[in-house]
Amino acid sequence: MTVPEVQSPTEPPNLDEHEHEDALEPRHLIRRSDVILRAGIMMLGAGTSGLRVREVMQAVARTVGIRKILAQVTFTDIVLTVKRRGTFRTQVAEIPAPGVNAHRIALLMDLAHSLPERATVAEVDAMLDDVAQQRPLYPTWLLTLLVALACGSITVLTNGGWREVLAVLPAAALAYWLHRTLTGLQLNHLAVVMTSAATATGLYLVFTRLLDLALGAPSPRMAAGLICAAIFLIPGFPLITAGLDLTRIDLLAGVPRMAYAAMVLLAITIGVWVMVTLSGVSPDPVPALEGPVAVIWLALLASSFFAVFGWATMFNSPLKMAVASGVAALIGNVPRLLLLQAGVKPPVATFVGCFLMGLLCALAAQLFALEKIIMTVPTILVSIPGSAALRTLIYFDQADVLQAMQNGVQTVLAVIAMVAGLSGARMLTDPEWAFTRSDPPGTAWHLVGRMFVRGRH
Repeated sequence: MTVPEVQSPTEPPNLDEHEHEDALEPRHLIRRSDVILRAGIMMLGAGTSGLRVREVMQAVARTVGIRKILAQVTFTDIVLTVKRRGTFRTQVAEIPAPGVNAHRIALLMDLAHSLPERATVAEVDAMLDDVAQQRPLYPTWLLTLLVALACGSITVLTNGGWREVLAVLPAAALAYWLHRTLTGLQLNHLAVVMTSAATATGLYLVFTRLLDLALGAPSPRMAAGLICAAIFLIPGFPLITAGLDLTRIDLLAGVPRMAYAAMVLLAITIGVWVMVTLSGVSPDPVPALEGPVAVIWLALLASSFFAVFGWATMFNSPLKMAVASGVAALIGNVPRLLLLQAGVKPPVATFVGCFLMGLLCALAAQLFALEKIIMTVPTILVSIPGSAALRTLIYFDQADVLQAMQNGVQTVLAVIAMVAGLSGARMLTDPEWAFTRSDPPGTAWHLVGRMFVRGRH
């Protein structure tokens, strides 16, 4: 005998169990949480610091009616908690792979600053769609030429002559094309970096040998270009934003970024080291460039501009920002070079140069309504100690521990000086960096000015 099923009087008749559960979900909160998290992930995927990611998320939250959010931002994911009318919701999202898109950072910051006081989720989603659909600003063929020009310019800054520049240009162009191709295939990132670095250095050695055969003698400055053909692989954005995050004690974002940057730097040096070891060339530093002082300085200034301009376009910076970055590097690199020529220790010279470059970028951002982070990162990359990092690994391989330790310490101190100089400039020009309070009264520079005025009266 079959007992008929008795329906509970507390359950509505003919209501599917899943539909009943869906009816209990706070859909108004889900939609708002989704659009806030989407804005944060787009910002994080563009490569900026955790502070700017939270800033954009807070702006979107306010405009869709969420007064308070809590966001934990790391290098590759965001944990977001929102609260509205006594209901909480927590979501997690991650980016598939780290990347850099300076134009997207600028667009999202502009969006955050121009959002109305109130907007619907659909309206904000449409704005984010417009940003997501923006195509790269520069075609691949133009980027290849500009990246090669940047690598050639760095060769001059590392005391390379015209022969080294001539060998670096095609080597860097071909290696950059290979890097983009392998990246498009979604291969392991570190393997792509190592392969691209080995290819760039190997091609440089080949072109250098061809020039030696054509001119009948080897160049005494050949070592100056060993790392330069692969310098475009330097993880500038992760390295600098990691330092800035750590400066603000944002360990959750800063430590993973720094670890990623360190792994990429190691992959680059291993790729270059393999080719240098196989060829047997010496990585020892070369003497300063010789010739008329005016010509040498003209070459150094032009190289400072074009190196940064090429890097900025590789990061997809708008043309105006790329030019501003190049000009800031041109001006800011002068005292660094003068201090080095005067015998000042490299970390001190690097700190002074990067501090001045940070101030110049802040000034340009104020005058021309530009984003500081987009200009700052490529600007201070003229101080990257790539050659010292390479020599560290090579000297270790040759069992010359003393030289390896000296170059290793030099590399670490140079990176610290870069971040310290930039952070000092940020603290003077940006209240969010100078203060830990949520409502900073103004920049440290303004406060010093007020104290000085009060003291006079």
